[in-house]
Amino acid sequence: MTDRHLCSSTTILLVPVLLIGCIDLQSRSVPDPFLVQFSADTLLTYDLVGELHIHSDSLGNPTDLAVGEKYIFVGDPYAHHPVTVFDKDSGEFIAYVGDQGEGPREIPFLWSMDFKPGSDSGWIYSYPRIMIFLDDLSVTDKTIRLTGGGSPMSPVWVTGEKIASTGGYESGRVGLYASTGEFVRTMGPDPPGETPIPMVVRQHVYEAILKTNSNGTRIVAASQNTDRIEIFDASEVLHLVRGPGLHEPVFSHSIDGNGDPRMMVENETIQGYVSIAVTDQIILALYSGRTRGWVRSQGYYSPPAKTVIAFSWNGNPIGVLGIEDGAMDIGVSRDGQFLYAIYRRPVPMVLRYEVPSLRK
Repeated sequence: MTDRHLCSSTTILLVPVLLIGCIDLQSRSVPDPFLVQFSADTLLTYDLVGELHIHSDSLGNPTDLAVGEKYIFVGDPYAHHPVTVFDKDSGEFIAYVGDQGEGPREIPFLWSMDFKPGSDSGWIYSYPRIMIFLDDLSVTDKTIRLTGGGSPMSPVWVTGEKIASTGGYESGRVGLYASTGEFVRTMGPDPPGETPIPMVVRQHVYEAILKTNSNGTRIVAASQNTDRIEIFDASEVLHLVRGPGLHEPVFSHSIDGNGDPRMMVENETIQGYVSIAVTDQIILALYSGRTRGWVRSQGYYSPPAKTVIAFSWNGNPIGVLGIEDGAMDIGVSRDGQFLYAIYRRPVPMVLRYEVPSLRK
């Protein structure tokens, strides 16, 4: 593999720091005693070689991937059947799931999806507020509408049958919902930024993808516009990680025609973490590091990436996995043995990589 962004080294260097700046150009430093900061060239890098696992005429324009005990779900929000199911071990086509639409047992728009831990029962999040459930490879009648608090962007199930999500909240970092969908409260500190920047803009700047461990007691949030990883329990932030590029978000904000503040992505905005996949032992975070301007010039729908950074659940980076360039989304087997990645170029496919033993 050529043109790698990261170097190889046999040393892991963790640099605890006490101060981190806010995103505003006139930022002030605030104490973050739990911050771990790392650089790419301090981590051992493994260049992985993928095998073609799924290449099927049933794949159109895939964007989402979920790996269960027996099945792999591949999602395409614009397909007539938004979910395509494959055998996890053989990669063989199994079935289509769901029809796109607004009616009963239909999927209005596939925003994200995952399996419930330890099973092949899954759920789909149809932005902005509906969770739709899957069982026995079919859409069930069960739905949950998330109400109040703000606009949830990346919901996950957590301990106590609650739902957690980042999104457009008036304060805090993560919103918590009851199992019936009612908003309960937010947790964690406000996103970084000075008060002249509206909170809804700051929430968008630090928009993040969430995943949880198998029992929902730990949540990891990976920011999409910077290289920021946050790890929570059910009540507070436990670890904050910055790296590998230590990029502060680049953005502007304006007022739209309805009088609402909006974040504006600039050409210099760095795409941070594109996707995350977890086991109970490790966090795998797909990192891009490319500017939005570069991505737009290539005509990509979403920024491609080829760097997977592995972390322990205490926030320590433990290695870098180099995969084929152009990955859109990743998943991992529950035992951590295999990493799966969706690609749309040169053809729609899923590659499977064997994960090396990582020192935690």
